[in-house]
Amino acid sequence: MQVGERVQYYRKSKGISQEYVSSKLGLEQSQYSRRETGQINFDAVELLRLAEILEVDISEFFTDRTVVFNSSNQSGGYFGQYITVADKLIELYEARLKDKDELIALLKEQLAKRGNAK
Repeated sequence: MQVGERVQYYRKSKGISQEYVSSKLGLEQSQYSRRETGQINFDAVELLRLAEILEVDISEFFTDRTVVFNSSNQSGGYFGQYITVADKLIELYEARLKDKDELIALLKEQLAKRGNAK
């Protein structure tokens, strides 16, 4: 998902129109629309203002992973809960798994040496 698509997701989830956001940014609605569709990139100042307008952390515009959990409420209806996972967190997790695998291999090697020494 691109930055513009993420901005659009948060804007729509808050029930805010493109016209409202574009006026807050001082843009024509058509210019704003081109930014949401990725034809034009948002600049840094626009992204900061969007985070304020949409009341989200600016990092939400740059996360690549979105996990959707569906559940039902007591009335029998369904709702989705969206949780974003930052790529950096995933990288750190994968690095920890690699470290764990290397440590296991080292310990196995040491055990094997002890077994041969006896």
